[in-house]
Amino acid sequence: MLAVDTNVLVRLITNDEPKQALRAQQALDAELNAGRECMVGHIVVCEVMWVLKGLYAYSQVQCQATLAALLAFPGLRFEAIPVLLSAAKAWQNQGGDFADHLIGAQMQSLGCEAVLTFDKRASKAGTHRAV
Repeated sequence: MLAVDTNVLVRLITNDEPKQALRAQQALDAELNAGRECMVGHIVVCEVMWVLKGLYAYSQVQCQATLAALLAFPGLRFEAIPVLLSAAKAWQNQGGDFADHLIGAQMQSLGCEAVLTFDKRASKAGTHRAV
């Protein structure tokens, strides 16, 4: 199994470099046609959301729709999908920063009561506690 880096997903999503987007699609298609999936880690998902919001000025709604599309993309396997889905749901319901929701969901899945933070917005989520 291969893993997919942030830049590959960003090219597929934005098509801002058409030649690279085509190469990325062909590489994923080759894996899928060979019966293999490609792994997408939590850090990559966070980076993709950060890049889309920060560099491409995607709104939160556009980022959420993009995440939903990625989750449905054939041939992609995601790290700890229940954790990722929990974070996506919290993000949709509460807003804020996706990475904070993913950190909270991941730490809860590991048995943590809460994530200590100085981040006032994150501390409003049930997964975090203000220091």
